Amino acid sequence: MKKKNLLFLALAMAALCALPLLASCSGGSSDTAEPAADGSYTLVEDGKLTVAASLDFPPFENLNNGTVEGYEVDLMYAIAEKLGLECNYLPTMKFDTIIPAIVAGGTADVGVSGFTITPAREEEVDFSTPICDTNQCIVVLNGSDITDETQLSGKRIGAETGTTGLDWAKENLTDAQEIVAFDEYPAVFAALQSGQVAAVVLDKPVADYYIKVAYSDCTVVKEIPTGEQYGITISKDNPNLTAAINDAIAQLEADGTIDELNQKWFGA
Repeated sequence: MKKKNLLFLALAMAALCALPLLASCSGGSSDTAEPAADGSYTLVEDGKLTVAASLDFPPFENLNNGTVEGYEVDLMYAIAEKLGLECNYLPTMKFDTIIPAIVAGGTADVGVSGFTITPAREEEVDFSTPICDTNQCIVVLNGSDITDETQLSGKRIGAETGTTGLDWAKENLTDAQEIVAFDEYPAVFAALQSGQVAAVVLDKPVADYYIKVAYSDCTVVKEIPTGEQYGITISKDNPNLTAAINDAIAQLEADGTIDELNQKWFGA
């Protein structure tokens, strides 16, 4: 591991304020490690910002003919450039293994793939300034008579393991026959297409993308206003890396890069 000096630690703390696209910041846990007095942070590999992600999460992360692409991918490369580092995406990981890997250390410096900032997750890792706002949604096959959650009683519902969509389904669809968890979103949609489940719950931007590019026989029937915000996950033992990333995000907002990424990936 290598210590990397920060040039603008004071600005880093100011970056905790909200950005125009992003709502409010999330407070850190009281048991976060004390920052080093010199503003240094550690990296898994010298000169690189190593990123753990589930590469089945378009338009945020996706593996397209061997190339990693997406909104968060572009953002992580831009953040790494601001830090004077090379961005290194690891091979795809299961979504629910990413935070444990960050906590354990030694595998990746940060974790992404649409991690909603939640109190439970904040007990395990630190989060960056929020980078995206989103809601959950319910997806069914075209022609289904299901139009909202009130019609899911007695039915099997699908979601991805470890996601807030799965949490929402478990908390709110208590009359469902069964809530079924799948390792990846393609498996979630395959289960819907094959009739294994009657509906699936997932992040709306991801549902919109999958339906547009691969699952035109499916449709979003209900957007669920969960008011979630995504953040970059970082080890609590590396608080100055969190500060450096927040500083980079503030710079990317100020120079228009984040607006450009929003237009590129979401058209807004």
